Amino acid sequence: MSLRNLIAITLILVLAISLVCISFYPSVQDFMKTNPFWNGLRDFSHRFQGAMLSGLGELEPGPEGNILIAIPYVPYQEEELQQLRDFVAEGGYLLLMDDYGHGNQVLQALGVGMSFAGAPLLDPFYCHRHQWLPLATEFAPELKEAGVETLVLNHATSLTVSRPAQALAWSSDLAFSDANGNSAWDEGEPKGNLAIAAMERLGQGMVVAVSDPSILINSMRGLGDNESFMKALIAMGGENPRLMMDESHITKSPLDRSRDMWTMVQGQLSKPYSQVLMVAMVLALILMPLWRKGDDIEQK
Repeated sequence: MSLRNLIAITLILVLAISLVCISFYPSVQDFMKTNPFWNGLRDFSHRFQGAMLSGLGELEPGPEGNILIAIPYVPYQEEELQQLRDFVAEGGYLLLMDDYGHGNQVLQALGVGMSFAGAPLLDPFYCHRHQWLPLATEFAPELKEAGVETLVLNHATSLTVSRPAQALAWSSDLAFSDANGNSAWDEGEPKGNLAIAAMERLGQGMVVAVSDPSILINSMRGLGDNESFMKALIAMGGENPRLMMDESHITKSPLDRSRDMWTMVQGQLSKPYSQVLMVAMVLALILMPLWRKGDDIEQK
């Protein structure tokens, strides 16, 4: 076997193994649909059958009845903020879930009376195991009617709410916002029943902010009434809403980015003109030895 053939076979094997790993190895990144571990969204995506969007350009036209869940860990471009404004103004329902203030870029662009505090919400008394897992214990009537009595949060923050926005859920009266990060309450730090969910109607649509996206992850959705809470929030979008989730603003690992690229390539290969090109390339590779053999005969 020639060195050239050996190199070609090696490259093909490396490519094949890489594609198998990209296709079948699960993600370990936070909030990824394909992540089956404690920090992933596989269980949530199976339960609610949401469509994953690789970009806001995939938002459905005529968004009334559509719900977009966004976890804004990657900054938005101005064009994307305008897409969100249009989505909500035309009847869409934006469910924005954030824990350390990244979502304020979106809330400010929409001009609503809500903002994420950014500082950790701690509760040393009403909590699950420790104060970094505080409980939400007070809820608006529509959530109480849906059977929501307790939420278990995970490294959450709180919300500042002003009219016309209205709070939907609150921490216990013993919780506090740890503004200086020393894990203890100090004079001047907000405390008491702090908002952790709020909503505001905007144009034909609605914006709901929740101060902890971890409610969605595999290890948290079964605690307290977390799943009932998400079910109630989704039901606010009307009967049989279309649920979508924006993956383009969640931090991704190299594996996740490679999987996105491979999915895009597969989509291109499924198109008729791409299939014709692939057949032509395969035929060229098959016939190449015959062409070379004919050239050698002519030279002799």
